[in-house]
Amino acid sequence: MRPLIYIMTPVLILTILLASRFVTWDAIKGVNRQAEVYVQEGTASLRSWKLPQAINAFTRAIEIEPRYAEAYMKRGLAYYRSEQYETAITDYNQTLKLKRYQADAYASRGDVYQSLGDMQRAIDDYTASLKRRRSNHVIQKRAETYLKYGDIQKALADYDDLIQRKPTAMAYYGRGKVYLQLAIESKADFLKLSLADLDQAIALEPRFASAYIHRAEVHKQFGDRTSASQDYTYAMGLLTDAIQQQLMLTLIKNIDAF
Repeated sequence: MRPLIYIMTPVLILTILLASRFVTWDAIKGVNRQAEVYVQEGTASLRSWKLPQAINAFTRAIEIEPRYAEAYMKRGLAYYRSEQYETAITDYNQTLKLKRYQADAYASRGDVYQSLGDMQRAIDDYTASLKRRRSNHVIQKRAETYLKYGDIQKALADYDDLIQRKPTAMAYYGRGKVYLQLAIESKADFLKLSLADLDQAIALEPRFASAYIHRAEVHKQFGDRTSASQDYTYAMGLLTDAIQQQLMLTLIKNIDAF
């Protein structure tokens, strides 16, 4: 499953899967047993992307326990996945008012603001989350948002931090993209740095399709069209294999449903 995530990075559905996350929640002492059952049912539906059922279950839990922070938090995720962004924000706001799961609520609300194109609010929320708990995943999201927002230096600082503490293929890939953008914008000698990071990303994850695509662009900037063509061809092969595999999984699920 892990290699498939890297392969399908450019594909919207698995990008959403990669951006989304499940948190381990502390049990709420003294909560109504039926409300707990509804949250358990909603969580199962959320994991299988049965979003209307999940929203309904969490809503029933909240009707019984109006201060059930976990239910608000998870219903917010269900609304987010349903692209009901304003409603998701309302649930995350309520979670924050209840002073529970604050690091997760800020990070999740940041995801919503990024989806809405409000990069400054997304950055503010990711930063608020990191003040409460360090998370490499949230740093990665903030770095990506800084890059979209046009704050190259802060994006670079976040990627440097990630690579220093826990070097991963995604971190090297992200920093490689930053260096590539700097090279294109300033014509400075950032191409070698970009190539080195993308090489490292591919070394750590050999089936990372997006890394091949961006490395192909670096090769093209260098004027090495042969290497660029090889990387593009290999990336397209990876994406084709991944899409075929995803279609096969969908077909199997549909057959099992009958």
